[in-house]
Amino acid sequence: MCVKKSALLAALVSFLAAAAGSYASMPHTETIGTLPEGTMDLLVNEEFFSHGGGFRRDTFGIGFGILDSLSAQVYFQYLHDGLASARNAELGDTFVRLWWYAGGAADGSLRWGLLALFRFPTGPNAYTQERWRNLALGNNELKLGPVAQYEAGPFFLHANLFWVFREKDREGFYSGLYLNPAEKETYRKLFGLNFAEDGAFLSGKRLANDYAAASFALNTDALYPLIPWASVYASRRFTRIDDDRERIPIEGALVNPLLFSAGGRYFFSYNAFVGVSATMSAIRRRSFPGETVGLELRLQF
Repeated sequence: MCVKKSALLAALVSFLAAAAGSYASMPHTETIGTLPEGTMDLLVNEEFFSHGGGFRRDTFGIGFGILDSLSAQVYFQYLHDGLASARNAELGDTFVRLWWYAGGAADGSLRWGLLALFRFPTGPNAYTQERWRNLALGNNELKLGPVAQYEAGPFFLHANLFWVFREKDREGFYSGLYLNPAEKETYRKLFGLNFAEDGAFLSGKRLANDYAAASFALNTDALYPLIPWASVYASRRFTRIDDDRERIPIEGALVNPLLFSAGGRYFFSYNAFVGVSATMSAIRRRSFPGETVGLELRLQF
């Protein structure tokens, strides 16, 4: 009986440690945290930006555990010109996050999955509205790629590698997809995935303004219920800018950012935590955020 109790306790501690270590994504690094089927969570996030005299961005999100390996979240953002009292305010972009947990190695130390993050242009257009650049894009975007986590004792290493498909100044992001099975063009363009066809979603011209992003983060549950973490994020566009409309100081255009972040989260319970974060940019450019401070609250039901 004692052996059974010990084995059960060890399994429970191992589960809680893994859950706490990977529960939610960090500001610039996604994690493998997956909502259990039939549950939901709520997210409130406040970000304070130092550039341009100061900005604030509110994020409100709701998530759903669709299956034990599939989660979906929706995020809405609101922008304020000012750190405390806003001089102006605008609706920001909207995001839909789809996460599929693929599994892991036999010993459970390595786990991975696939993330798709859709941006919808409900915010100001960054190509034409200078004030809100780097707070909203105002164009469609899809971030797609793998997310992995490696557990080494009380430490958790998280790694992301994404390709970001970006719409260029309202060019018609989804017009490159061909889904009508009654048209021959659909099959010639392979539903838009034929990179050799002009106008297809994966054609060279459409991919020219896309970019790659990678990030790594380390956190630990050794101080639980406090979870400290640190991360590094970088992205790069691989093609030169030929269109003057794209010569603006945003990620994926004139800026290839390198960001260093650190923070901590305090768990009141497995289902609720608050967090604080700070980010510093190694790339200093006018109108691009130099420092960012974030506050967050998350609840799971």
